[in-house]
Amino acid sequence: MDGVAIKMNTMKNINVLLFGVVIFFFACGKDEASQHQDETPIVDEQITENVIIEESSDFAFAPPSPLEIAAFFKQAGLVYDQTILNPVSNKDLYQTKLKKSLNFGVYAADLATCVVNDQISDAKGYLEATEFLANEIGMSNIFEETAMTKFKENISNTDSIIMILTEIQMNTIEYIELNGKDDLEVVYFAGAWIEGMYLGSLTIMEQDSGNVVQQLASQIEFGNRIATGLEVIEDQDPEIIYIRNGILEIVNAYQNCESVKNLTDEDVDLGRLQMTKAELKEISELIVALRNDMIE
Repeated sequence: MDGVAIKMNTMKNINVLLFGVVIFFFACGKDEASQHQDETPIVDEQITENVIIEESSDFAFAPPSPLEIAAFFKQAGLVYDQTILNPVSNKDLYQTKLKKSLNFGVYAADLATCVVNDQISDAKGYLEATEFLANEIGMSNIFEETAMTKFKENISNTDSIIMILTEIQMNTIEYIELNGKDDLEVVYFAGAWIEGMYLGSLTIMEQDSGNVVQQLASQIEFGNRIATGLEVIEDQDPEIIYIRNGILEIVNAYQNCESVKNLTDEDVDLGRLQMTKAELKEISELIVALRNDMIE
């Protein structure tokens, strides 16, 4: 087996493991919620630590999937609000392949958010929007012919819907790897990451949620990796540069916060991040502005 094949199999195995972990994590979260409805949700730090970054001569990474990001934020206390998602009708607005690829990631994150919050009727529209953009960017084969039928037949079974969504996400990763579409992978994850950060930011701005702050901070660390991936794309479209610079601005703003600078390793390990309202406002506004520009 050559190096490329080894790399592809490694990345696929990593993502299979991560998807399996998040499904187990989400299922456990639902059981605990029913037993301890008055308790504050706790973020499982081991989940974040399981994410593996693979180094190679080519840029390669395994960031959290949209399903993982949505599950992490839900467990941290993010409140579902369908009105803040990217409207399904916007799918017809995107004319360039870059815009379509970015918002394919955005819709994947919104779809995952609907599913992990048991909003399956909303999820149907986002599944259709995701499939539409997949067709537009040449990825129609990630959706099996029976995917929509399976979705409709299992619309009352969230666990089955999660499995269907996981299969679609695995098909996406497999398509990217088999066809050498590394650029598409980075753009896809950039869109999903920014949308997840946006949803977390709105929650922080509307309510005092310490757990969401911790999760938002942990996800910011992936911003540098995504920015690096965008930088190595051969065709440096002005919009790619804009998105990359916007992500770096968010990362730098976070790293320059006095609350972050003063953290010790022990503070980080124990989730003791306490950011001021001014710091959270600055970072949240940067995230919201970048996301809103991206979906227009």
